[in-house]
Amino acid sequence: MAAAFQAVGSAVGTVTTSLALVAPALLGGDTMFAAIHSNNNTAPTISTGGWTIIVSANNTAAQNVYLAWRRCSDADTGATFTWTVAGTTVSFGALVTYRNANRGGDTGLPYFASSTSANASADNITYATLSPKSPAALIVAFGYYGLAATTAGAFSGTFPTMTNRLDAETASGIGASLFIHDGPSLTGVATGSRTCASASTVDAVNYGIMIDLLPSQDSGGGTGSTTASYPAITRARSR
Repeated sequence: MAAAFQAVGSAVGTVTTSLALVAPALLGGDTMFAAIHSNNNTAPTISTGGWTIIVSANNTAAQNVYLAWRRCSDADTGATFTWTVAGTTVSFGALVTYRNANRGGDTGLPYFASSTSANASADNITYATLSPKSPAALIVAFGYYGLAATTAGAFSGTFPTMTNRLDAETASGIGASLFIHDGPSLTGVATGSRTCASASTVDAVNYGIMIDLLPSQDSGGGTGSTTASYPAITRARSR
């Protein structure tokens, strides 16, 4: 069964040193992602175990982007996870869950490939091309935008066609925006460079990340050996 979107939690912003995010609906074995944008160069940290960082990077002095994942237990439903952040400027984050994204088993990575694009000030978020390992992949795009005065617009291209899962902005001021989109690869071909339009009246630095989620039964490599077995045939001896 292919990986599939399950739920997204409320986006939360803070100017304190603690960013508390509440997990959305989930089941044990689901994969949860934390996307956090900070208007500074201090990477978020968390003391709770089980989180693995995919990307933690600076883009100019005004942006840090963070993406991490966690294999969920049943007890994670509605749980609060708190990151330590700089507190001097806005930090903004959200949690999202996906099901069947466990190609590496319960303890393995939920994805094979990732792409990143650190972009200068612009109206659109650009995503670097991603080559999924399998047609069974679900492509997930995380967009980080360094202003609040915007909304997610059209997502370019059709390999795959993307569905918006989160379009969130801080309430006001020099804040931040987070976008999450996903779509089934179906073909396994490279996505090509993609853009997500914004409705911002002022351009801002931005960052695009894409990953390919795969189910457990699809290793993505396509190079394994296959052994065929045949039933024994018993023939009666002629007399």
